[in-house]
Amino acid sequence: MINHIYIDNYKCFINFKYEPSPIELILGDNGSGKSSLFTIVRKLKALAVDGDSSLDVFPGHELCQWETRREQRFEIGFKSCHGDFLYQLQLEQEKKGEKNRILLEELRCDNLLLYKFDGTDAHLFRDDGSEGPTLGWDWNKSFIATVPERSENQKLTWFRDRLAATFVFSPDPLGMSAESDAEIETPDYQLRNISSWLRHLFQEDLDAMADIRDSLKEVLAGMKTFKHKKTSQKSRSLQFQFEFSDNGKGFWLPLDDLSDGQCQLVALYAIEHAMLKENRTVCIDEPDNFVALREIQPWLVNAKDAVEDNDSQLWVVSHNPELIDYLAADHGVQFYRDEGGPVRTKSFEWEDIDVLKPSEIVARGWE
Repeated sequence: MINHIYIDNYKCFINFKYEPSPIELILGDNGSGKSSLFTIVRKLKALAVDGDSSLDVFPGHELCQWETRREQRFEIGFKSCHGDFLYQLQLEQEKKGEKNRILLEELRCDNLLLYKFDGTDAHLFRDDGSEGPTLGWDWNKSFIATVPERSENQKLTWFRDRLAATFVFSPDPLGMSAESDAEIETPDYQLRNISSWLRHLFQEDLDAMADIRDSLKEVLAGMKTFKHKKTSQKSRSLQFQFEFSDNGKGFWLPLDDLSDGQCQLVALYAIEHAMLKENRTVCIDEPDNFVALREIQPWLVNAKDAVEDNDSQLWVVSHNPELIDYLAADHGVQFYRDEGGPVRTKSFEWEDIDVLKPSEIVARGWE
């Protein structure tokens, strides 16, 4: 799991250290850095896994506005059965913000060097720490994204695969479409292409699809099943079958015709059953959007159980009283900024003897 994140000189983050646990409920006022933390996770994945350029991932305007330094530093650490991994990245932004360069990129496992880019050359090391090849490399991209898997670099490729298995979501029911032109293995950040993702799962993970269907039958009144219906040679439409007991008649609705809350529940249960698996980290920004308090509670209980059963990791940003009361006492962490300064964190403190619920303490600003 991810056990360490460090951010320096990015927006409101200066010398920020964070040591998350398997389940995290991230609390805080608007502008306290909650969503920006998730953004950093996405950015490091885009650089070291997808191979995007450093300027596209880390544009200069995202420097901390009250800092004069042009250097940025980021770290992400994973604790695993293979050891403790630490990835470090240092960037230098030009004053005009039109260019930047990677000054240092480094990966270690149990403090043993696996890879290092020194600003000019990429140095590879074998799993036993012995020195491998050195190659000249572009200072705007991560060499890690290009390294082929070999018997001597299993640890480096494990790290890359584990970072690839870190997902950040902020579901947007307003943008979800029933139509799909092709299968995709991973949904986008807002799950707007959820139909194409579920189309893939129908082929590759029938157990997850059965679990999604069974869960949705419990929370979507009258729903019996769902499937993709052919609309053209390549296109399919995600359709849901409903049947009500008063007349026993059934009908089908495309995803687009479901309510925003129903679409949100489809997304949440798909994430729970298809994503919360072993050696995966899932971050969800405000999963409670569009759904009622009584609708989020079953998902929350099931998601927490999935994390505990599958040795996965779940971070949630939320202002929802139901989530706060359920998770804050054991898993809550407060993001805050004193007088608009840099982001800092503290554990949420609450005991059963307290008169007020955690959500009421948050609402009164007494946390």
